Amino acid sequence: MKSFLWRYVLMIFVGLTALEISFLKPLIEKFCESLAFMSWSIIQWFDNNIMLEMPNILRHKNSSFAIAVSNECSGLSTVVLLGAAILVFQTSRQNKLIGIFAGFVILEMINILRLISLVYAGGLLPDYFDTIHHHVFPLLLHFVVLLLFGSWLILKDKINAI
Repeated sequence: MKSFLWRYVLMIFVGLTALEISFLKPLIEKFCESLAFMSWSIIQWFDNNIMLEMPNILRHKNSSFAIAVSNECSGLSTVVLLGAAILVFQTSRQNKLIGIFAGFVILEMINILRLISLVYAGGLLPDYFDTIHHHVFPLLLHFVVLLLFGSWLILKDKINAI
């Protein structure tokens, strides 16, 4: 157990440091732009009061409230937390890759819903925006990471049986 924890902490450190490396910044910025575009595209199905400005800014037309989708909003840090746990766990490479890929997709889908919610929270509930942004959603995302890791632990051996 001690070995797992030390390796997990090391992997988190490496993963979060990698998100700050300068040559990766342009890739992360493009990823953030794509998150903003996907969020805006989904919103357009039911509401045209949200505008996409520049490549990564979502603005509520009625209130002029805007959010900029940046590295901190990308959800990649939660992917690092999940990926680190999966990578240090002893199982096959196939199980690890499936777990990380599925976790990435699920976490980013939830992150897109989070971005959409934040635009509306800022536009319609400005007094609660900071609480929602800095407390509610981080707690929710970290809880989802725990659920995904637990689910992966249960399902990882069943993946090979298929």
